[in-house]
Amino acid sequence: MIRGFYTSVSGLIANIDRQSVVADNIANVNTTGFKEARTGQSAFQVELAGASGGTMGKLGTATYATGPLPSSAAGSLETTGVFTDLAIDGNGLFVVASDGGFALTRAGDFVVDANGTLTTQAGQPVLAIDGQPIVLPSGANGLTIGPDGTIAQTGQRIAVVDWPAGGLVRLGGNLYASADGTPLNLSGTSRVVQGMLERSNVDLARAMTELISFQRALGLNARALSLQDESLGEAVQLGRPR
Repeated sequence: MIRGFYTSVSGLIANIDRQSVVADNIANVNTTGFKEARTGQSAFQVELAGASGGTMGKLGTATYATGPLPSSAAGSLETTGVFTDLAIDGNGLFVVASDGGFALTRAGDFVVDANGTLTTQAGQPVLAIDGQPIVLPSGANGLTIGPDGTIAQTGQRIAVVDWPAGGLVRLGGNLYASADGTPLNLSGTSRVVQGMLERSNVDLARAMTELISFQRALGLNARALSLQDESLGEAVQLGRPR
């Protein structure tokens, strides 16, 4: 009976966690360069056995949500005609400076600040392959960027790195970092496209379907918990001396 409580409660928590991730995806359906996060579900006992190198024993009594990991699927490209708007055709990522050193992003809605530095909307400088910020010469009234990220006005090349094999973790503010800390490699296949932006890769129809599915699973786990509580209460009443 008590095992059933653990199973139901873990199901409640897992579905709440997965529902929160999907809700965040839906909220960012119009965010430039946003990568939807994907979650899974695993038995706690299976993961514990795998981490310890042991074997799986009795049937597990709990589950939990795995992830979330951002999806590498590309979003559609939208033409803007703005010379500081950049998109990546391929699986590459822009590199920007951050408080922790550097971060990765697919959001190419860049701007030029008062110092002539190419930055994100939040003010993080976009970095070149030498790790230095992209700075336009004073008086420049435009920007010409080649497919390899080379800027005609400065000779600098915008850093575009490959999607890490271990995936990404979200830092917030549409910024990401390598999930396992592996070294990043400059992309040799991705192409920088000027005057375009990548839209969010969230599939709204699928996200809404998942949200409904998790809500129903949440309700079923809550009902199972309630039934077990009622059964336990009845068992206690039957066991009392008359």
